[in-house]
Amino acid sequence: MGKTKVTKKRSVKRKMRVFKKPNLSSGWKCPICKTDEEKEVVLIGITGTRMGYNIEAEQVHLGCLDLLFDKQRGLIYQKIGWGE
Repeated sequence: MGKTKVTKKRSVKRKMRVFKKPNLSSGWKCPICKTDEEKEVVLIGITGTRMGYNIEAEQVHLGCLDLLFDKQRGLIYQKIGWGE
């Protein structure tokens, strides 16, 4: 009988990178506050755009984030335009 090799699936811990200022080259505005202020930004992956290890992302001002956690769905999200 041959031996069966058991391998564990490696989980990759990713740290969210914070950028000192946004890339303004394409007329970008924060999707939350609608400004192009030069404040710290993070990249948020866009659902449905993943190809292998790559995903399209949107810049968002770090200070604009006000995330919520839906434990039942295992979903972290932010609703944009609460009072509009």
